[in-house]
Amino acid sequence: MGPEAVKLIPVMSRAKRRPFELMEELNISLEANGLQLADGDVLVISGKYLAMAEGRFVDLTKVVPLDDAREYASRFGMSGGLAETVLRESDFVLRGLQGFLLTIKDGFFAPNAGVDKSNIPKGEAILHPSHSSRLAASIRREVLVAFGVRVGVVITDSRLQPLRRGTVGISIGFSGFDAVVDDRGRKDLFGNRLKVTRRAVADNLACAAELLMGESDERVPVVIARSTGLRLSDTDSFDISVPPDECIFVRGLSDYWKPRA
Repeated sequence: MGPEAVKLIPVMSRAKRRPFELMEELNISLEANGLQLADGDVLVISGKYLAMAEGRFVDLTKVVPLDDAREYASRFGMSGGLAETVLRESDFVLRGLQGFLLTIKDGFFAPNAGVDKSNIPKGEAILHPSHSSRLAASIRREVLVAFGVRVGVVITDSRLQPLRRGTVGISIGFSGFDAVVDDRGRKDLFGNRLKVTRRAVADNLACAAELLMGESDERVPVVIARSTGLRLSDTDSFDISVPPDECIFVRGLSDYWKPRA
């Protein structure tokens, strides 16, 4: 018998504009959609939705840019408030181009450090949720208390891929399972032993859920991934990023700059 088919279940929600209590809203959304969580489910949750719950909004018109932010804003056609906010959120700034700073944030390659102005009132921006993987672990525990089920959690964002049109989903936080499965040492169909292959399970789930979440007015901030075959665990390991000097994309940008002082 082959593997069981993974099932993706959209959980529609009311549009949000200000902070809210996540477990309360999740319960309302599940009931409104006639859904129940089950042991072994993986909750795939929009990072923007969680950032709204946390109140991670910024009024860009009230942000005062420092000298380096004003320089970036002038060079790359950004508002001073946006440039300053991106610098505050970044770990590294690699390069800039019209309207964007290419940055590293929390070990991820992220244009404008994930600062986003879509699906948000005009003049404002929304940031990534704070400490995404720790937040995912907290959500997993809260779900156990509130609903009595053991789940995994993936927090998503969307990303452009090098030399590809369109966005894909990516995990910016996860908890409750191994986010990367190491296939090194296994044999392929022809008996060749794999030497470098590791599968990004959390990213794959984020990308699959993106099919239902969409990018505009879908109102699907949560997707339940069921029958994934993942072994859930109460022990978390959040170390899935590689150092910049080991990343083939970042190494190609050899003159990346240091973090802001």
